[in-house]
Amino acid sequence: MQTRQSKKAWTRALLLAITLPSILTACATTTVSSAPTSPDRVACAVFQPIYWSGKDTQKSVEQIKEHNAVGKAVCGWGAGK
Repeated sequence: MQTRQSKKAWTRALLLAITLPSILTACATTTVSSAPTSPDRVACAVFQPIYWSGKDTQKSVEQIKEHNAVGKAVCGWGAGK
């Protein structure tokens, strides 16, 4: 059973996967591509894990952890390490 926080993270990841291609294609020039690109592959190519320091607030650290949890779930960050 998913926790409320993991459902929230999954919802944010889904929202990102849905909206990011629209945002990116609005600025792109038209090109022909033979390889299909899924929204999560685009997001995983653009976003990276975030690291925090002792200077960050607790709220910032919580948000960073949520971002990284989405990246781990969607992009496999940390797999094989």
